[in-house]
Amino acid sequence: MKESLFISNNQKTWKELEDILENYASRTKKPEDNDKLHRLLFLYQSVCGHLSIARTRYGNTGTVEYLNNLVARAHQAIYVSRPKSLSGVFHFLFRGFPSLIKKEYPLFLISTGIFILSFLFSFLMVLYREDYAPSFVPVEYINAIRNSEPGSASINYAIFSVAIFTNNIRVGITAFALGITFGAGTVYVLAKNGMLLGALSAVAVNAGTSFTYWSLILPHGVPELFCIFVCGAAGLVIARSMIFPGINSRRRSFSEGGKKALMMLLGTIPLFILAGLTEGYFTPLPIDPLFKYMVALVWLVVLLLYIFVGKEKKDSICI
Repeated sequence: MKESLFISNNQKTWKELEDILENYASRTKKPEDNDKLHRLLFLYQSVCGHLSIARTRYGNTGTVEYLNNLVARAHQAIYVSRPKSLSGVFHFLFRGFPSLIKKEYPLFLISTGIFILSFLFSFLMVLYREDYAPSFVPVEYINAIRNSEPGSASINYAIFSVAIFTNNIRVGITAFALGITFGAGTVYVLAKNGMLLGALSAVAVNAGTSFTYWSLILPHGVPELFCIFVCGAAGLVIARSMIFPGINSRRRSFSEGGKKALMMLLGTIPLFILAGLTEGYFTPLPIDPLFKYMVALVWLVVLLLYIFVGKEKKDSICI
């Protein structure tokens, strides 16, 4: 076949591929995009075949160069992933994540309740029988509070902060991951950390340093505890999907529950980071504890507004 006839027979296909590639970069997402993508793949495969024929029959001609460039553009459009728009991330953080928390509000309350009940249990026990404190926390953390001067800021912040919140991300991830134990591991993690905080708080009360103690805990503790409660709820979502699959198969239920739980976990990451910045740069400042309580209150108000104010989205959550 002459080169001119080869071009004449296939030029329409090449032109169609060019038109699709020109609109590919600027197009907005529409329902018919899947059809366009399938057509793009078909045309790409066809033109690859034309390029192979042209190389074999016509050597290094202008046709071969043209087809080679066209195939390269199509390959770039199909196989090179583009960075996702940040708008999807922001939409999830400001609309999707709060909506997800609302939908799983009962499990969030259960997660919070487990922690608070565990806190109260160890707090009351150690408050009246402080010799039980080593059952909940290491002795060095207890001594760090006992040896502090009442009403001063000399509490060894570095020591007992490590005991409570330095491992907060690990605690959150563990509470999430142990949902696969039908929720037993999630409950254990929440209860263990609740009793840790409760026992240390009781020691601070008995030592007369509770005012300073809470000023060092609450500024970063409010957002961190919120994140841990959400991670606990995520673990319970996994457990629920395994125990109560409903009309779906257990495998499908677990898959859907796992995806939802993972989104809940991912939503806590920015809050964990902000809480860490608060802990590292604000909490240790030698300022009046009242200012630290004010920051903790601001955190609480912001979180309540973030989660409970605004319209709940009924559409699916994706990033």
